[in-house]
Amino acid sequence: MKKVTVFGIIIGIGLLVLLKVFQHSIPRISDPLANYTILTGFVLIAIIYGASQLRKNK
Repeated sequence: MKKVTVFGIIIGIGLLVLLKVFQHSIPRISDPLANYTILTGFVLIAIIYGASQLRKNK
């Protein structure tokens, strides 16, 4: 495994742990439309990021 991959995995796990620790202090969004908008935005950003990584690796 490359050092960058291991570093990314460690950062991702660290972020998940921090989110779990601070879960109760994060305000909840009760509006379903806002939840769908945030989910759609996250999926679009993930697709764009993945496509750019694939292009960079070719």
